[in-house]
Amino acid sequence: MSEPILLEVKKNVALITLNQPKKLNALTGDLYFDLAQVMQKVAGMEEVTITVLTGTGRYFSAGADVSSALGDGKGDNERKHFLRRLAANNMEVTKAFFEHPKILVVALNGPAVGLSAALVAMADFVYATEKTFILTPFTSLGLVAEGGSSYMFLRRMGAAKAHEALLLSKRIPAADLLACGFVNKVFPEEGFRERVLEFVDDAMGDHLVHGSMLGVKKLMRDGMRKDLESASVREAFASIERFLSGVPQREFVCHPPPSLPPYVFAWLVLIGVGSRRGSRMGRRSINCEG
Repeated sequence: MSEPILLEVKKNVALITLNQPKKLNALTGDLYFDLAQVMQKVAGMEEVTITVLTGTGRYFSAGADVSSALGDGKGDNERKHFLRRLAANNMEVTKAFFEHPKILVVALNGPAVGLSAALVAMADFVYATEKTFILTPFTSLGLVAEGGSSYMFLRRMGAAKAHEALLLSKRIPAADLLACGFVNKVFPEEGFRERVLEFVDDAMGDHLVHGSMLGVKKLMRDGMRKDLESASVREAFASIERFLSGVPQREFVCHPPPSLPPYVFAWLVLIGVGSRRGSRMGRRSINCEG
C-alpha cells in the first residue's frame, strides 16, 4: 500500500507529495498531523533550503476528510471530542506551515479545498496549473475560516478576493489567483511537476545565497507571527462553537454545496451520514425533512 505522504530529498530540495489520488488527497485529522510532522522533520534538515509541496492526481487536496472530526465521539464530552479531533490538529498543522524555516514552494497540481487551501497561503511561492482553483466553502457548510485564512488570505489575496473566497465560499480560478498575487506563476498541466522543479532550480539556484534567503524569510515572518498565531487560535475555538451548535453537521448532510468536490459528498454517503431522511453525526440526530 502506498504511503499517503511521500518525502524525497535531492541536494537542497525536499519534495513532499500528497499521495492519495483516489481520494483526491483529502486528509484526515491524523494525516494533517502527519503532514505537520513531515514539515517539522524537513525543518531540521540542515542541507535543505527549499521545500516543495505538491500532490498526485487531479487535485492538490480536496481538504479535510471530515470523518475524523465528525465521528460519533462515543464516551467523550462533545467539547472534548472536538478539541482533540479538530482544534488541536488544525492549530498544529497551521503552526508547522507558518513556522517552516525553509523556502516553501507549493505546486498546485489541481484544486485546493478547505483547510488545505488555507494552508497554501502560508507558502513563499505558489505555482499552479491552468485548471487549478481555490475553494474555501466554510460559509456554505456552516463553518468559519480555518488554517489562518482569516489573516493570510487578506494579506495574500487582498480584501476583495479574500471576501469572495471566505464570505461567499466562491471558487477562485487560477487566472484570478495569478491576477491578485496569490499565485506567482501558472504552468501547463502537462509535465507540471517537472516544469515547477526545473523553474525552482533555475530561479533559486546558486546565483542566490540561500542562507540570506532564509534570513530574509525569517525577518518577514517574525513581523506577522503575533497576528497569525492570534488568528489561528480564534479560528480554532470558533470552529468548535460551530460544531457544538450542530449547524455544520446538518449542512454536510442536508445541503452539500454544488461546489463541494464529488468525492467528499460520496464519502459522506459511504460512512452513513448522507441520508436525507436522517442520520447521526457527532452524536446528533439529523433530520433534513423538518
